[in-house]
Amino acid sequence: MIQLSRIGWGPVLPMVLLLSACGGGSGGGGNDSPEEQTGPQLSYDNKNFAQKSVSITRDSGAEGLIRLRDDLALGWSIIDEYTSAIQDMSVLEQGTYPCAGGGNLEIRWTETENSLEETTRFYRCVLDTPTHGPVMISGSTIYESVLIAESETAASWKSSYTDDLSGTIQRTGESLRFSGALRMSDYLNENGGVTSWRYVRDIKRYEMMLGNRYVAIADAQNRDSGTDADSEYSVRATIVGSAIGGYMKLETPDPVEFSSNLECPVSGIVKLSSNGEAEVRFGSSAGGTAKAVAVWVDGAVVESYDDCSEIGVVLYF
Repeated sequence: MIQLSRIGWGPVLPMVLLLSACGGGSGGGGNDSPEEQTGPQLSYDNKNFAQKSVSITRDSGAEGLIRLRDDLALGWSIIDEYTSAIQDMSVLEQGTYPCAGGGNLEIRWTETENSLEETTRFYRCVLDTPTHGPVMISGSTIYESVLIAESETAASWKSSYTDDLSGTIQRTGESLRFSGALRMSDYLNENGGVTSWRYVRDIKRYEMMLGNRYVAIADAQNRDSGTDADSEYSVRATIVGSAIGGYMKLETPDPVEFSSNLECPVSGIVKLSSNGEAEVRFGSSAGGTAKAVAVWVDGAVVESYDDCSEIGVVLYF
């Protein structure tokens, strides 16, 4: 089961979407002149949102982006809380277990000294969640992990989660669907008291259906690397959603760089594109157009900020 803490996209995408909306964004499905697009191949995109570009202009409203942010947050919240409910069951042995609200779940695994493959199957398993109440899930989640190398000062490993889940929020009757896979590569090293890391998250396709809402992340990679003193973040993805009536591409032409002794990013560019482009430029990458952050839409500055805390960058990163 993919959790918010596992996926890494949960905190980043809302920040970028909301920040870009300061100067421009999607009005929620209106295409001034839709462009033909060879988008990702998705299984549950029944209205072909992945083939529809959306307008990004300085006059566009932010409502669609905010709804897309909220849909992503809702999906991750449901998965995270349901997973926490499973962990509260304190399953220690392989077997089939009754779920508190009805149904069952079955956990099986195979492990060696350096690897683990664990499959959890849900049979109309109802578990209570703090925010959403009882949630019923059927389907399966597969977790795989392999230790690549290990020494006294370093370790590297790869892992993945594959979800094929459907269900219902019983309080509202809304149907749920979570389908896709997350692959992770992690590296940690300690040298002379300095810790360095590199975390890479890849998603070829991950789709969510939340009642009549749909959101997907495709062809995505999230890279986070650094040391105790500084770090660097980069991302690329195609984001598809009913909230915006189409797709947007997210990328960092220049990675976002951080220093441990500074509150705001030192540099970096985050770009959203579809039918039009918006860029969020940090620090030195703003080219003198702002002290901390500048928002550009189709090549023109539309917003500038002297302090990144004004727009919530510190909160989300």
